Amino acid sequence: MRGYEKTSVFANCVSRDYAGELKNRGDVVKVPKIGPVQIKDYTRGGPISYDAINGTTLDITIDQEKYWALKADDVDQMQAAPAFLDGATKNAAYALRDTIDTYTAGILTTGAGTKLYLGTPYNGGDDAIELFTSLAMKLDELNVPRLGRFVVVPPFVVKGIAMTVIDDGTSNETAISEGFITRISGFDVYMSNNLVTDADVTTIVAGVKPAATHIVQIAKTETLRDKDSFSDLVRGMAIYTSAVLMPEGLITARVRKPA
Repeated sequence: MRGYEKTSVFANCVSRDYAGELKNRGDVVKVPKIGPVQIKDYTRGGPISYDAINGTTLDITIDQEKYWALKADDVDQMQAAPAFLDGATKNAAYALRDTIDTYTAGILTTGAGTKLYLGTPYNGGDDAIELFTSLAMKLDELNVPRLGRFVVVPPFVVKGIAMTVIDDGTSNETAISEGFITRISGFDVYMSNNLVTDADVTTIVAGVKPAATHIVQIAKTETLRDKDSFSDLVRGMAIYTSAVLMPEGLITARVRKPA
């Protein structure tokens, strides 16, 4: 029997286009950033002036490296085979996924270009829809595309959404999977318990996928025989990082949990 697991959602909220060939911690992934293109007046019959492509490369260093290691005694495996080792390995995979998800939440929170309610947090007991429309308006003012917008919220904000839906008599039959709750004000709404939290204040994150990237590689997974006991050894290691590429495409808001 395995314990309950949190849902990992931040991999759904970032670009996964820059994996490259990763082997070791310290490897560098190069992400191209293309600058604006100048638009010019055209004169019929006149010369056409060409500009060099204005672009730079953002170097992202893979700076995180984690491992897990398990030892399964032959007697324990015989009594509970094959569920014993299989269940433990799944727990290890979940723990690694949850660690990476929490790390990515922190990177997006820190790197967001716009941060709302830094002084007095938004009251989570107020209308949740008003919070989302405020986030959407700010992104509109920054010319952030509406296509593919997301927002990640804690469970108490989800409760506010549900109460609003009930009050409005709105249908809410969309299936919940991988943390996805519903779609409001142009946002795909996800729920997570990995958001940055300080006491009763949680920082929610909104934006678009291209604003950040998440790079992960399961570098090694292997099974060994323990030379000092009648046991199997299973271990794995992952290298990864998350990075904000366009801070203007991310926005955070501090929200206080109602009493």
